[in-house]
Amino acid sequence: MLYRYLESSAEHRRDYITRIPHSAALGMDMVEVAAGRCVLRLPFQQSLADGHGGLAGGAVSALLDNAGGVAVFCSLERATDFSTLSLRVEFITAPAAGRDVFARVECLRLEGRQAHIRGVADCGDAEQPGPPFATVSGVFFLKPHSQPLHDLETLGNV
Repeated sequence: MLYRYLESSAEHRRDYITRIPHSAALGMDMVEVAAGRCVLRLPFQQSLADGHGGLAGGAVSALLDNAGGVAVFCSLERATDFSTLSLRVEFITAPAAGRDVFARVECLRLEGRQAHIRGVADCGDAEQPGPPFATVSGVFFLKPHSQPLHDLETLGNV
């Protein structure tokens, strides 16, 4: 599975994130990957804060969308392009003021050309999740016969 490529080095994880321009611009960090799941972190930045001092909902939604994509990637046997078809983010409460946000997302099922994901966002830390303040569920479309954004031949050997 492709997660082994990301799991093999911090450089591979950084390279994957930086190839997605808005992920790089927001400063997302890939903390952990495994078969069909991942943890991404969005460091707190005052420029992304809402009026209550926590990260704004749009930034959190972008983090959850990207984490969903990484979870899908970590479920695949070979690289292919995919895109978000449907994403539902529900905020239970606001994120804690001044805290990093972690997205913990898993790919539940690959079915035909669809990948189904679910996960949560919290303000815990890499090892210890905090209480979730948002949930995500979604469907990603796996594009047939496409040239993948992340060509493993150019990224390095798996």
